[in-house]
Amino acid sequence: MSDLELKSALSEMHAEIEKKMQAVTEQSETKGAEYKQSITDLDAAIKSLKDEMTDLAQKHATPVEVIEAKSFGQQVLESDSIKSFISGEATRGRVEIKNTIVNSGHNTSVYDQLSGAVAGAFRRLTVMPTIMQGAASSNSIEYSKESNWVNGAASQVEGAAKAESTLTFAEVSAPVRTIAHFLRVSKQALSDSTFLASYIEARLRHGVNNKVESQVINGDGTGVNLSGWLATGNNTVISPTGTVDYFGLANKLKMAVIANDYEPDFYYSNPADWGAAETARRASGDNAFVAASGAVSYVNNGLTPMLWGLPVVLSNNVPLGTLICKSRDADMYASREGTVVEMFEQDGDNVEKNLVTVRAETRGAELVFTALAICSGDITGITSPA
Repeated sequence: MSDLELKSALSEMHAEIEKKMQAVTEQSETKGAEYKQSITDLDAAIKSLKDEMTDLAQKHATPVEVIEAKSFGQQVLESDSIKSFISGEATRGRVEIKNTIVNSGHNTSVYDQLSGAVAGAFRRLTVMPTIMQGAASSNSIEYSKESNWVNGAASQVEGAAKAESTLTFAEVSAPVRTIAHFLRVSKQALSDSTFLASYIEARLRHGVNNKVESQVINGDGTGVNLSGWLATGNNTVISPTGTVDYFGLANKLKMAVIANDYEPDFYYSNPADWGAAETARRASGDNAFVAASGAVSYVNNGLTPMLWGLPVVLSNNVPLGTLICKSRDADMYASREGTVVEMFEQDGDNVEKNLVTVRAETRGAELVFTALAICSGDITGITSPA
């Protein structure tokens, strides 16, 4: 092959290669565009599907109702019955406040700050949150109260008679008692200030619940009184021998509950007694605070005192000079009816004098299951350690 022919063949071959390379390039660009468009279409389909699913979920979703917690005062002011009475459309107004005895934690109850009225001193109700709560379905509750237990369990000889234990119950009837009071206020005052109705309700309700707390502790079971912790037969009185101070007596009460096979949960003390013990100093030596010896500590930002590892519940309803240690399992308060507040005109000469009677009442029973889980002691005249 001549040079001319060889050059011509190479030129044709080069042209053919370029042609094929151009075809490959065009094909790649076409395929790439197709792939890119496919991805774009897929993204659009996914987004459309997500939008449809969101719409469907919103159409079939169950709306969540946000319920705002209302104070006792708000419940009174928003009661249709009370509104009708104040406006003169009805001759009686009634509202029942549920679960008014039990406070949350160690906080005091929240009362409305009322315009035009100076809030009174509402004593903290600290005892009821520490005991079991129940419900009564009749005007009396019959239950069995343990009165004696002798554990006779022992290792047995084969073929011999088994050891016998003794468990005695007493049938007890706890009647439901009513605790109530009332006051009168002019109808003009209620009409002129709706907040006054809320304030009066709070005052009367607190008075009822404070009396319930007092009866749970001090009721002697006679007449129309509840049978409380300190009633005869409902607690074990501990009278330590020798010189003992407040903290020593407290320890003996705790150990007595444990010795009776119950777990102690709380101490109950009058604030005046606790304050005296908290600031007591040694009679001699370094004159240091007795409470600083390690028996006392504080939790809840210093608001709740702890004595020998147990919370100290401070209440003015605990008799001055008495210290109590008990298990939560010792008793239960059974509520028959929550605190009810009623307003009505048809009472005495109310109509003549344009007065309204406001009454608050509650019904319940106190059930003490065993005296072994409630131990009390007299701290009157106890001495400080040397």
